[in-house]
Amino acid sequence: MIHAYGEPDPPVPRLLASLAERGHAVGGGPVPGRASTLVLSAGSTFDPAALGVLLGAWRSAAGARVLVLSSLGAHPDARAARLRWLWRLEEHARASGLPVLTLRLGPLVGPRSPLWLKLRRQPRLPGRGEKLLNPVAETDAVETLERALDGRAAWEGWYEVAGPKVMSLADLATLARAAGPAQLEERGAWEPPMRELKEHRLAEAEPWLGHFSMTARPIAEQALQWAA
Repeated sequence: MIHAYGEPDPPVPRLLASLAERGHAVGGGPVPGRASTLVLSAGSTFDPAALGVLLGAWRSAAGARVLVLSSLGAHPDARAARLRWLWRLEEHARASGLPVLTLRLGPLVGPRSPLWLKLRRQPRLPGRGEKLLNPVAETDAVETLERALDGRAAWEGWYEVAGPKVMSLADLATLARAAGPAQLEERGAWEPPMRELKEHRLAEAEPWLGHFSMTARPIAEQALQWAA
């Protein structure tokens, strides 16, 4: 059983919906024979006392464990408040004594990902698009979650779920434009918000790919399949 604490910000609801489509029990009561996974992420008011009570109560769940969905920019000195919040959340989870797996997500892209749709609309790029990023396919993020939940990866440590190829925001926008113009109803969004995206640090994909026994196809290759 997978239970998300509070009302998490995007992309967490979308990732959980993808897991549900793959047959995982999201929400509801315990499922016999399956571990109980508590998902923590940004989106709820940070209350250390309430979170401590929740983590304490979670210990009684069958196969209790905690999944923290964080961001590449999480840091105690981050300028964006949500990134500082995520760092504190990671620390509280680690101090719980429960099995904890922390995933710091890079910018997610895919045919329906808000960031990809935003870039297809050819927005003005801050700083001429020179910001360097580690975009990762949303399907790879979902596959990572599924392998963790299915026991194909050890439930410990923290990993940067970020593409192995560094790209500038301008290069990513060029790929998106090549996929064709977005439809009128496809507004897209800066996900994460631009103020957080600017704080993303370059990541190393090897620990993530090795721990989860995965191979990440280049975004440029996958983008050919996302074309309109």
